[in-house]
Amino acid sequence: MSFAQDVKRELASIVPAEEHCRRAQLSGLLFAAGTFEIASGGHYTVRVSSRLPAVARSALLLLRTMGAHAELRTADTPPAGLRYEVVLGDDPRHLQVLNEVGVLSDSFQVRIGVPVRIVVRHCCRVAFVRGAFLGCGSISPPGSAVHAEFTFESSELAEECRHLLGRLGLDFHVALRDRNAACYTKRGETAADLLAVLGAHSARLTWEEHLVFGEVRGRANRLANCDQANAGRAATAALRQTETIRR
Repeated sequence: MSFAQDVKRELASIVPAEEHCRRAQLSGLLFAAGTFEIASGGHYTVRVSSRLPAVARSALLLLRTMGAHAELRTADTPPAGLRYEVVLGDDPRHLQVLNEVGVLSDSFQVRIGVPVRIVVRHCCRVAFVRGAFLGCGSISPPGSAVHAEFTFESSELAEECRHLLGRLGLDFHVALRDRNAACYTKRGETAADLLAVLGAHSARLTWEEHLVFGEVRGRANRLANCDQANAGRAATAALRQTETIRR
């Protein structure tokens, strides 16, 4: 079980008390993990796909609070393996919810960028980024090389996510790849602050524990090396004194 999965399980348990924050969190999850399909006749299908059942349950719960009852499916295809899919159709209420969270415009056209009206409040920006992390986020385990990332299919979304994180006091960078774009940081303090901002407090404590343990172990090693070096120097000095006396 990876550290990133533990973080997502903790975040998936957070259901914002305010409706506007629930809307923002669902919006972030849809933009990060949603697949939008338009069939013949203009029929919409939206799928939120995740390997973690906790993320699927979170999506279902957020949709239910907005009056939309989605379908839960499982798909087992290589190389992705078993995935959980929350499926929305073109039911009028589903379309209305997609419009409310900023995925569809008032003319029911699919949006590409982060909906500005959804992230006006600070709390809503936090909720949106939390949903985005549930959908496409990852973070390295404590003690290893630091890397926290949001992986988007669109470079525009990655850049807008970077801007949103910057407004939360988190300095991220964007890297373009062949098939996707990454909004990432390799700075330990920023990764730890990300966990705190999103509300993953247990994961943040685990991060801090490893950090403190690493500092204590490093200090102990430095002291041991210092003692060993001092003992070596004392032995060398004593040997020189003994040779001098003999001469």
